[in-house]
Amino acid sequence: MNTRRGPQQPKSNLARNILLCIATLAIALVFVFRGLIQKKPAAVDDVKVATTPTTEITSRQDTSCPTLGQLREKVMSSKPTINIYRDTFDAINTKDRSAAIGQTGATLWLTGLSGSGKSTIGKALEKRLVLQEGLHMYRLDGDNLRFGLSKDLDLSAEDRNEAVRRAYEVSALMADSGTLSLVSLISPYRKDRDAGRSLHKSMGLQFIEVYVEVPLEEAKARDPKGLYQKHKEGKIKGMTGIDAPYEAPENAEIVLKTATCCENNDVESRMKSCKEEAKKTELNPANHCPEIISECIDACVNQIVFELGKAGLMKTKKDAGTAVNNVIETRVDQPQGTAPRPGQVVGHSDGHPFGTTPASLVVEDEDFWHSDEVTSMQPVQIRDVDVQWTQVIGEGWAAPLKGPMRENMLVQVLHFESYLFDRSGTRGGGSSGAGGITDFGDAEAASQMVQNGERVSMPVPITIPCNKQTKMLIERAIKKAKEAGETPKVVFVSPAGEPVAILKNPEVYEFRKEEMITRSWGAWDIHHPYIKELIIDAPDFLIGGEFEKVRRIRYRDGLDRWRLTPQELITEFMAKGADGVFAFQTRNPTHAGHAHLMKDGRRQLLEKGYQNPVLWLSPLGGWTKDDDVPLDVRVKQHQAVLDEKMLDDAWTVLAIWPSPMVYSGPTEVQWHAKSRRVAGADYFIVGRDPAGLSYSGEYAKAHNQSSGDDVYHADHGRYVLQVSPGVGRLGLLASGAVHYDKTDGTMKPKPAGMTKDEFNSRFLKISGSKMRKMGAMGVDVCDSLDAIPATWATTPACVPPGFMVPTGWAIMRDYYKNRDEPLVKANAVLQSKQIPKVANNVEIVNATKNGLPGELFAVYFKNAEGKRISPWHDIPLKEENRYNMVVEFPKGTNSKFEVIKELPHNPIKQDVKKGLPRYYSYGMAFFNNGMFPQTWEDSSLKDAEGNMGDNDPLDVMEVGSQCFPMGSIVPVKILGSLALVDTDETDHKIIAIAYSDPDVDKINDIESLAAVKGAALPDRLKNWLKYYKTTDKKDPDAATPNSFLGSGEYISAEESIKTIEHTHGRWTALTGGTLEKTDKTKDFWLGEGK
Repeated sequence: MNTRRGPQQPKSNLARNILLCIATLAIALVFVFRGLIQKKPAAVDDVKVATTPTTEITSRQDTSCPTLGQLREKVMSSKPTINIYRDTFDAINTKDRSAAIGQTGATLWLTGLSGSGKSTIGKALEKRLVLQEGLHMYRLDGDNLRFGLSKDLDLSAEDRNEAVRRAYEVSALMADSGTLSLVSLISPYRKDRDAGRSLHKSMGLQFIEVYVEVPLEEAKARDPKGLYQKHKEGKIKGMTGIDAPYEAPENAEIVLKTATCCENNDVESRMKSCKEEAKKTELNPANHCPEIISECIDACVNQIVFELGKAGLMKTKKDAGTAVNNVIETRVDQPQGTAPRPGQVVGHSDGHPFGTTPASLVVEDEDFWHSDEVTSMQPVQIRDVDVQWTQVIGEGWAAPLKGPMRENMLVQVLHFESYLFDRSGTRGGGSSGAGGITDFGDAEAASQMVQNGERVSMPVPITIPCNKQTKMLIERAIKKAKEAGETPKVVFVSPAGEPVAILKNPEVYEFRKEEMITRSWGAWDIHHPYIKELIIDAPDFLIGGEFEKVRRIRYRDGLDRWRLTPQELITEFMAKGADGVFAFQTRNPTHAGHAHLMKDGRRQLLEKGYQNPVLWLSPLGGWTKDDDVPLDVRVKQHQAVLDEKMLDDAWTVLAIWPSPMVYSGPTEVQWHAKSRRVAGADYFIVGRDPAGLSYSGEYAKAHNQSSGDDVYHADHGRYVLQVSPGVGRLGLLASGAVHYDKTDGTMKPKPAGMTKDEFNSRFLKISGSKMRKMGAMGVDVCDSLDAIPATWATTPACVPPGFMVPTGWAIMRDYYKNRDEPLVKANAVLQSKQIPKVANNVEIVNATKNGLPGELFAVYFKNAEGKRISPWHDIPLKEENRYNMVVEFPKGTNSKFEVIKELPHNPIKQDVKKGLPRYYSYGMAFFNNGMFPQTWEDSSLKDAEGNMGDNDPLDVMEVGSQCFPMGSIVPVKILGSLALVDTDETDHKIIAIAYSDPDVDKINDIESLAAVKGAALPDRLKNWLKYYKTTDKKDPDAATPNSFLGSGEYISAEESIKTIEHTHGRWTALTGGTLEKTDKTKDFWLGEGK
């Protein structure tokens, strides 16, 4: 039998291969043996086993024998990519895949301490989205990954990093496939999470960081895995949050405060009570309070689901998906003036269907708003109400309006309540579509607009004023841009110091106030609230132009979760399976009468053939007069109405409409209705006297009127809507007056044929004034219908049962009872005004009546126990040989905040000059500005040129790529400094870079800063310091700039450190009592008892 064999190898090659295999096997055995010695089995990513031969947190110190993680890290950092290509040519892309499967993929990254609730919430969320919402979702839990994907990793810093890298690489692939990927991983290091975010961004995918926040003591009390107890017993070490670091997210998209049931006050209160009861009986709360714990988890899940809807990640449920997705696509036009049939909608004048907006002006990329492009523009300070109007325009609520009105548009709006819009763009003026820059002498252009344009309804003027100084700065910026052959642009800046919009081709013109008032309100009543506060008291010029980009405006007042853009609202309506949408505007608390109107509106739509009409409960969110119920009170009360089922949240969406209230009666009501169409409203509920207002006392006296008389007839607003040419095909839902029926506790119309006496014996009339009276009296809800007193009409001793939900009434009663308290009044003034972004280690005090920020707005620092500390005296200058910087105002802002030396605990407040908050008008800060704690530039010492110290802590300008919130404590590397001379005082400016900056290892001085961050940066810093005060002068070009000590060159890092140490010594002398107090230091707060 012949056996055929293949060619035999030469013996020398065979021997060599055998030796190679043996060597490979030996190396493998060594690594396996080493792993068995160094590792203990672990199913969690937050501890190191005590037998690990090192106690270091960040890395092993056995450099003679590197770990597998260190070897892997080194190999990956230097691994070449030659001959490795992404195979994407001619492949299906993410967008097409999402469209085909009907779902957009993304990653939800849950991070937090052990015991914070990541896995628990993750599992509950997965069940909700998969089983109830029909979404494709998969949960990648940190514990589970260690049984497979990360089985070869230990708990060293390098392997922790690798575990996070593997998780975000896998989650990105899953997200790219159209799956919602949920990662539950402690992931303690910020840079690793940011790397995951960067990967997703590079792939065009959403990365939603969810910070599951819990106090350490609460996590220890929960201790679901017993790890904290083991750490306490010394069985494990390197416990995250205790002796291993956890770097909390700074800009997480979602923050879940699990210790307070995600800020659900009702559930949190019951949870506390249940825990106290369990403690008395020595029971485990998990066993004693399972239902309440489940509600607490649901509250957190609901918060995530809400944010996912805003992010456009909640698709329509299966049973309504096809029909609802066709709502926008298949709706058809119909004759003007008729109400829509189910499934129909019409379009904007620029061709976009209602329910969508024109190409969004909103740019949510926060890095852009801190970029050189923005910070180099001329800033224009605007008021809080102007921020609201900017939001209205930018998000598309006033479509097709693209910016504050130019003069040619304003004249049309004042005299026609409409303007000509040319969607074809044949008329000049860029993309405005409304005539471009005003030129009243260009008759040909006006004729062309008449021929090519179509008239668009605009019932209210939307304008933004500026003063003479700002007008001069804008005109100066226009001139410079034209000389450089560039498009003129300025950046609008909020009172919080944040850039909110870029305006191109601006024009500035006279604010003809009397013309605006008489044409818009029909009377010269200068004590009308909007007229007095926002027109009469406004500056004398108006700015017009088109927005190029608008920031997603966040107010950080606890209400942003209810501020949805039109696009996000459409997503919410679709998620609820809507085949029609009806809107109800509120400027007051919701009671049973309002609920009757809304329920009756839905009944009418069901009778018209709609299958699932959805209510948009739409509180007005912008400026209101100071005696209206504040926005936060109203929204919380509305939410209580939903929580306690007076309205069904299955067919209700609560979302704020951001417009200010102008109180112009029937004229304004058209704006309310028109704007709601943008977000897909098919119908609008209208009652009596919408946007009504009484005459002011002064006007009534001068014109022989009663001050209680209404300016507008109660029925005119509703009638105007019914016949308005501007409202077009928006349907109206109207109901008559309803009253409280004492026989069954419901609201209903007066029965036909009932006499006055019969009516009075059975029904109660509950007006707004009576509700305010009951609130001020502090009355409770009546125990029963029988408990309603016979004298209720004159003495309302209790609230009739069912008139308002109990929690909602408690909210209103507390407000009305305390509304005259100074801080309650102040809170009302602060509604819908941006709160500056602050770090987690501070508290905000809002004791101001003059807007925010303002003279009484302050940021206080706290220690771990929650007690106030001084950022000047109690924070160490150095830790681990690194200098600490305290951030006073962040990169990309222009409000002049600083540590106040004279107040207890030295809070950060905005500098005030002549009673007004100060801003840097020269330009936005392209650096993080702050101070070094425990330093002081002694005002009693003179330098070689005879200049004294500036009597302040030492200033520092951090020039890295990150934006740090106000109050952040940032370790920095010293690069150099400049000695600024300002009115015979030397003000040293230390230039530094954060140790967390990705380029910090490459930068050690000003020269390397220029090499890495750009050669222009050092010169730009000098230019800013030299000229930043000139733009406050009447003629900036003729103003005397600041100068620098000596030749004006940068001082070396070494000499700068000497300056820091010298000022630290002077601070020590100041606080230690070895220096006598002077007129300049006698009012300093240096600590308790000093």
